[in-house]
Amino acid sequence: MLNNELHRLKRKSGIKDEETARYLGCRGTKISRIMNMASRPSVADVKMMGELYGASPEQLAMLMDLARNLGRKGDWTGYKSVYRESARLLIDMEARCDQLRRAGVNMVPGLLQTEPYVRVLSRLMARFGFTFDEDDTVQARLARQAVLHGNVKASFILCESALRRVFGDRTVMYGQMKHLLTVASQPNVEIQILPFAGTGGQVMYSWLSFALIHVPSRGISTPLNFVHLEQFDDARFIDDPDLVNSYERLWSELVAASLCPMESVHFIGKMVKEYQ
Repeated sequence: MLNNELHRLKRKSGIKDEETARYLGCRGTKISRIMNMASRPSVADVKMMGELYGASPEQLAMLMDLARNLGRKGDWTGYKSVYRESARLLIDMEARCDQLRRAGVNMVPGLLQTEPYVRVLSRLMARFGFTFDEDDTVQARLARQAVLHGNVKASFILCESALRRVFGDRTVMYGQMKHLLTVASQPNVEIQILPFAGTGGQVMYSWLSFALIHVPSRGISTPLNFVHLEQFDDARFIDDPDLVNSYERLWSELVAASLCPMESVHFIGKMVKEYQ
């Protein structure tokens, strides 16, 4: 959010990094690293940059407050320690967002998983030496799902393969399908199914799994929109407006190609009967 505000003020001022470096009395590479989030700025750096970019006293106070709290560690002890560093930002943002949209392909996403489903996944062979206690994994996953009972507007697009790919046995999948119906009945949650036999046409990149997250503004700051892409051993967070807009368009295409929420509930209901 600090980076987002600095970039917004910089664009509005039209000031180049070379001029900013002269004002701060540092090398241009330092400004570049700050703006690319490769280096953590001090409160003094942020204060001077905000002044140069023409920030109002209220904006300047907000920037300095963000800088003071930059990098402050959350509580990732106990069962929360199962989360890798790359997942912790996502979970922090999920807890603070007011809109969450997630497209999944081959498995039910974590926010919608039942305990038996999580246990099956936790027993699969892990790569890169990641080994976690099964009970801690379950507790962490279920605690994360509390966001769906808050003020967030959550939307999910699940490929039909996520419903048909069996993890565990039919009993596990039966319980998972029943849970999807329960969650879909919440007024703040929508689940849509992208069927194999698409009725809304074919969509390029429909195989991608990604999340669009909107974090509301803190007072006078601007909202934060970003895309989360989970990778094999890490994660990628995209906040470039042009790229975010591209994923917004992809989301719209996936929504158009998917069954509507009511049809999707009916589809999940048929899956429940198949797994009985």
